[in-house]
Amino acid sequence: MSRVLLLGGGGAVGRQALASTAACSAIDEVIVADRIEAAAERAASAFPGHAKPIALDVFDDAALRKAMQGVDAVLNCAGPYFRTGVHCLQAAIAEKRPYLDLCDDWETTHEMLRLDGEARAAGVSAVIGMGSSPGVTNLLARVAAAELDSCVKLVTGWNLDAGRETFIEAEQHRAGTHARVDHWLHQLSGEVEIWRNGRRERARPFAAIRLEPPGLKPRTVYTLGHPEPLTLPRMIPALEWAAHVMVLSHAEAALARGLVERIAAGSLSVDQATALVLRPGRRPLALKARVAMGTLRDTINPLPKYPALFAVAEGRRHEQRRRVSAWLTRMPVGGLNGAAGVPLAVALKLAVTRRLGRAGVSPPEDILDPHIFFEEFATRAAPKSEGTTPLIHIETLDVTDENG
Repeated sequence: MSRVLLLGGGGAVGRQALASTAACSAIDEVIVADRIEAAAERAASAFPGHAKPIALDVFDDAALRKAMQGVDAVLNCAGPYFRTGVHCLQAAIAEKRPYLDLCDDWETTHEMLRLDGEARAAGVSAVIGMGSSPGVTNLLARVAAAELDSCVKLVTGWNLDAGRETFIEAEQHRAGTHARVDHWLHQLSGEVEIWRNGRRERARPFAAIRLEPPGLKPRTVYTLGHPEPLTLPRMIPALEWAAHVMVLSHAEAALARGLVERIAAGSLSVDQATALVLRPGRRPLALKARVAMGTLRDTINPLPKYPALFAVAEGRRHEQRRRVSAWLTRMPVGGLNGAAGVPLAVALKLAVTRRLGRAGVSPPEDILDPHIFFEEFATRAAPKSEGTTPLIHIETLDVTDENG
């Protein structure tokens, strides 16, 4: 009998992970743990006979380790990960349980990777950042890079509009949204680490990049701090430059830039900026004017649509400079929450069926075979149309130094 402990199972992403996990034939029981007992009970009640609710504060170390005893794997959906990630991973290593999470914080990712030796010594496989982004984006990057003999540039990205959880719409989807907006603003402010000139460097986020992926129209996108550019060089050692980007409308970009400028100037805290996203009526007039102008630009000059999750690689193939883009043609139901929960459940199935490649702490691209992962992911993605549309669309373009 396979049993899984799902931390944060009462939250929006946790419920999506629960639905996918409960549907997995390799899992017999899911223990749905949440700090709020009623939330765990509501989530578990949708899967009678497959889910058992418990109240659990993940910061109660004794209770956390006791809950991990007797399970075959631990899924951590209890964010924010800069608070929970290292703590929960250390407990899983101590209890020698396979561990998977959705960590999307680059600083915490570094801290968790430092536990690799400890995890290997305990024989524990831990996959960190196994959601939509990071997660699916990392594996799309591997797919794109595999089309090249050598890869020197990589961009991973997600389209907020495609996920229907935009800055502008956030107030309409408050449940489970506060932590996500808070995370976005943290990663858009201050300094972040990027991969440039073949090494880690500090930089300001929210830089505008003109992206020209094969098969998609050129579009301006915006950088933010994220794990992908800092973990992918482990798998692609020739990588010279990497970035993670958001696709935003003009209105969303105007709002984000206005908030980021105020955070940098010290006139707003991240918590206050998050509140202004969730409660737009409280935005100052200058910020409302920015959004209004952005909305007007969207109306007059609509931007080209982009897929929800994508990767763009550049390098050489047979001595010819080439650019490659790879994106998902369809997504799981549930918007961004589904896009995070389903990949986690797919990786869990591979973990409990002993199909992970190594013990230790790994980002997705280090431990998962993209072909095996996406084969299973395709069974969970909503069909785009009748027929056999491939899950991943790949486009290539040979370029010259002049039009690069």
